[in-house]
Amino acid sequence: MSMSASKGMISDAAKQLIDAWRIARRDWDDETARRFEADFLEPISPKIRGTVAAIDKLATLATRAQRDCE
Repeated sequence: MSMSASKGMISDAAKQLIDAWRIARRDWDDETARRFEADFLEPISPKIRGTVAAIDKLATLATRAQRDCE
């Protein structure tokens, strides 16, 4: 699997998670929901952004290494 495909899968999964949470949140509005969001969902966003940035950097480095080996 290419890095681009992996990046796309991560981005799509994150979007699906956010969409599903928004739907669930319409009916689930209590302290447990707020705690779940704060403890599990909010910390994921920066990690996803960091992962996507790392994949971009790795793709750039891999392309450069491939060019250097040709």
